[in-house]
Amino acid sequence: MNIFTKLASLGIKEEMGDDIKMKVTLGNILTIALIILMLAYSIISAFILPELLKYCFVGLGLYILNLVVAKMGFNVLARFLIATLPAIVVGILHAAIIQNNEVPLKEIYTFQFVAVLVPFTVFDFKRVQYWLPAFIIALLPIILIDSLNNYIDVVYENKSFQEPWARNTVLFGAIFLGAFLIVFLQRLNQRQFNKVSLLVKNIEAENQKAAEKEEALKNSLTELEKAQEEEKKRVWATTGLAEIGGLLRGENDLKILTEKIVSHMVKYLKASQGALFLLEGENPDDLHLSLKAAYAFNRKKHLNRRVDSGQGLVGQCYLEKNFIYLTDVPENFISIKSGLGDANPRSILITPMIVNEEVYGIFEIASFQEIPQYQIDFMMELGENIAMTLNSFKINEKTKHLLSEMQEQSEQLRSQEEEMRQNMEELQATQEQQERQEQELRQQLDKVESEKNIIEEREKQLLKELAILKE
Repeated sequence: MNIFTKLASLGIKEEMGDDIKMKVTLGNILTIALIILMLAYSIISAFILPELLKYCFVGLGLYILNLVVAKMGFNVLARFLIATLPAIVVGILHAAIIQNNEVPLKEIYTFQFVAVLVPFTVFDFKRVQYWLPAFIIALLPIILIDSLNNYIDVVYENKSFQEPWARNTVLFGAIFLGAFLIVFLQRLNQRQFNKVSLLVKNIEAENQKAAEKEEALKNSLTELEKAQEEEKKRVWATTGLAEIGGLLRGENDLKILTEKIVSHMVKYLKASQGALFLLEGENPDDLHLSLKAAYAFNRKKHLNRRVDSGQGLVGQCYLEKNFIYLTDVPENFISIKSGLGDANPRSILITPMIVNEEVYGIFEIASFQEIPQYQIDFMMELGENIAMTLNSFKINEKTKHLLSEMQEQSEQLRSQEEEMRQNMEELQATQEQQERQEQELRQQLDKVESEKNIIEEREKQLLKELAILKE
């Protein structure tokens, strides 16, 4: 690190902000530049106007003192001094140069006006408590130039300062200071611009990150809402299946059971009407759907109680083995009546009750609201559960019927067996009687045969005796 760098960094501390460091550094550089400029003026003054040399040394000493103040860490004081010293030093020199009855030199006035601008370069405009007093102090040497001239009474006969080159030297100093201030402000503005640009980039980056986080949060919230909605649907379906399961387990009468199912499902779906058809018919050529229960239909007697395969939407649902969902319900297709009047439903849902690809029944639901897909899926799953239960129910009913028939047939068989046993006993008794009669008849026949033989023998004997007599 060279001497210039060390002098430029006097009073800078690590805890300072970048802006403060920049202003302290530029203030130190300005002080160094003014020291160099004052040394040049001192040398020139020593040759052409020795009477001003002591005032040059005063200015030089003040600038050096400012570096000492900066070195001690009083950076605000050092900046305040450098904001006021150029105008004060130039004003003192100007007052010393002007002789009685002479007009102030415009070149030095130019230098003074440039020096007045220094407070605006070393302090932020918003820090009025610093730059405003410094600006007022910098203006005083211009305003009080006559008073200073009367106080500083320097008499000299040398007219060298009236030469153009001497005045141009002062003008050069003014231009030098002005150029420095311009560069100072340009650097400061560029730094501020870079800082603002960096800040804008950082803000844009942070906004981008915030937007991404917000988007991620929105996505997370959306996913959470979807998950909550799916969980709500799952709980709704699980609850519905559990409630229907309780109904299916708690009733043994098919008519009451189907009515409870339809009533419960219409209410659970917040629908308006419902009907339940079950497959009937032992003959494959006479299979049909029979209405077992209906809910909230105005006139149940007008409902189609028998639906053949392919007949209407219910029969078509049976053939396709898939749900049918209508939202564009034709006029007078079905009417939902209440105490306030009647109206067409907004949607119709027809779902099959299937187990192992076999349809056991059909659900028909009418509603003033559209039925969402998750409720349709629920009805399909519910239909399978109900079909299994109804199948078991029908099997049990059939088993009970067969068991009853078997018991009745068994009673008939026992009755027939008893009758046959009695008949067998009667037949056996009759047979025994016949055998006795046959035996008696044989005895009688034997007796008759014996008597017949005796008679024949007697006839033969008589014939012999008769022959003998004839002889």
